[in-house]
Amino acid sequence: MNRRWPTRMSRWWRARWARATSGSEDEGQILLLSLVFGVLTLTLVLVVASVSAIYLERKELLALADALAADAADAVDAERYYTDPGVDHLPLTDASVHAAVQEYLAAAPAAVTDEFEAFAVVPPTGTPDGSVAEVTLSARVRPPVLPWVLMPWADGFPVEVTARGVAR
Repeated sequence: MNRRWPTRMSRWWRARWARATSGSEDEGQILLLSLVFGVLTLTLVLVVASVSAIYLERKELLALADALAADAADAVDAERYYTDPGVDHLPLTDASVHAAVQEYLAAAPAAVTDEFEAFAVVPPTGTPDGSVAEVTLSARVRPPVLPWVLMPWADGFPVEVTARGVAR
């Protein structure tokens, strides 16, 4: 069974075969294109890895701030609570919140705060209304892989997080 293709189709196949077997002026261009796309892909992967590392460090700092805020919300101003008969909720003061934060950080292992560069407890740490403990932490985060795209931020990114805990 000998099947003949339409003339137009066989002309197309012949033209395609001729283009594939003959030397063309595009020879070697695909290598350059592949290299450019490879470098672009590698740069994109490095930037995404750096941004992900910064995000994870921020989440760790936020977890620490949450723990500090929860502990500070339990730090009741005992004098005010026991001497003021009109108190209907657990009273907090800026001093009791600051004392609870410093006590927690002093009791925590050194690895908790040493993993952050330029770690600090910053304002507005305290209580805005006497029933909410607010803790704000700041640190500097350096990306582990620093591609040339992020070179303007080679000294790190400042990260600041705030957590709140309600005294009940």
